[in-house]
Amino acid sequence: MPRPGALTRNAGAPRTPAVEDYAQDILKQALTILVQTGHSPAELTRIVRELCRTLAEPERPFDPTVIPYVAGLPHIVAHWYSDPNFRGPDGQPRRIPLRGRGPTLTHLIRRLFPHQDVRRVTESLLRANAIQRRGRLYLPTDRYVAFTQDLSSVHVHGLMSLAGMLRTVRHNIASGDPAETLLERSTKNPCIPVRALPEIHRRIKREVTALLWKLDGYLRSWEVEPGSEATTHVGVGAYAYEDPIVTGRRGPRARPAHRRPAGRGSRHRAR
Repeated sequence: MPRPGALTRNAGAPRTPAVEDYAQDILKQALTILVQTGHSPAELTRIVRELCRTLAEPERPFDPTVIPYVAGLPHIVAHWYSDPNFRGPDGQPRRIPLRGRGPTLTHLIRRLFPHQDVRRVTESLLRANAIQRRGRLYLPTDRYVAFTQDLSSVHVHGLMSLAGMLRTVRHNIASGDPAETLLERSTKNPCIPVRALPEIHRRIKREVTALLWKLDGYLRSWEVEPGSEATTHVGVGAYAYEDPIVTGRRGPRARPAHRRPAGRGSRHRAR
C-alpha cells in the first residue's frame, strides 16, 4: 500500500459517499455542540465560509482507506511487545527478519493487513520511526508510534483523534442514561506558572503513556479475528492542553505566577 497521503485519485474524480460521510460526521458533531451551547447556525455558516476562503485546495483528495492503515501501524508494534513468540528471554521484543522461518515481521503485518504489500507497510513503519533495521533484522523503536516523520500520517492521526473525541462528547450530551455514557474525564487548573510547563508535560507524558499501554493490553485481551463476529473500534485517547498555548511559541513569556496553595485547582468530571 502506498504511504498515507500518497494514495491518490484523479483530482477531478467525484467524491465518494465514504469521503462525504466522514467530513459530514465531524462537522455535524462539532456544529451541533456549538449550536447547543448558544452559537447561531447563521453566524456559524458565515464563519465557516470566511475561514474556507483562507484555505487553499488540497493537493490530493481525502481517502478514507488511509484511516485504518494509520490506525493499524501502532497495533503491529503493540503485538510485537505483547506476543510471547516475538519476545526474547528477557521479555523484550526480538529482532526478527522480514521473511523466513519462525517469527517474522511479515507475520505481524499480516495480522493487521492481510492483503497489503508487506514491503510497503514496512517502509511506512520505518518512515514513522516505529521500527529500526539492523542488517536483515528489524526491531521496534518504542512501545508507541510517534507520527512525526510523515506529515500526512500526522494529519490523519489528528483527524482520528478529533473525530473520536467529538463523537464521545456528542453521544454523552445526547444520552439520557448515565450508564450508557462513554469515558469523558478531564482535570484542569487555571493558575499554572509558565516556568513549570516543561516539567509538567514530561510528567504527564510519562504517566499517561504507561496508563495507555496498560489499557491497550486490556483491549488486546478482548481482540478477536476479523470477521469472526460483530466487532467495533474501541479506543482511549489522552491529550494535554494549554490556554493559551505557550509551549513551542516564540515571543515574550508570560510573567511567572506565584505558587498557589494546594487545593485551589478544579477537577471536572463529566457524567
